[in-house]
Amino acid sequence: MQSLHVLVIEDDIDFAQTLEITLRASNHDVTVTHNWLSVMAKLRTEQFDLIIADIETPTGNGLTAMEFLNQDDSVAKIEKVFVTGREDAETLRRCREMNAGYLHKTPRVFAELDQFIRTRCDHRSLARV
Repeated sequence: MQSLHVLVIEDDIDFAQTLEITLRASNHDVTVTHNWLSVMAKLRTEQFDLIIADIETPTGNGLTAMEFLNQDDSVAKIEKVFVTGREDAETLRRCREMNAGYLHKTPRVFAELDQFIRTRCDHRSLARV
């Protein structure tokens, strides 16, 4: 598997650290932010292959924020997956409309994220080589 540059947007510090450790163990370069306010700055200064985002955060709704950010073609091209505790039909519909992945926060989420990366992201990193 190719190394990816991943942006993690997660307000739960423990979960964000676990994601970071897990991704780094697979040789991915990881940038973590805990709020949506700093995401735009990160997207201006770094290039990412994958964005992993929470939906419900104190600084805003991740779906709404990503829909706004996707208006920029360079952001729209980045692979995205939402990792959330939400399971409602509206959340799933909005993820599909953005062509973003959806993973439910369960004990299996790390294995599911690894599978997501293998199936949806591996081809993207090859273009950077």
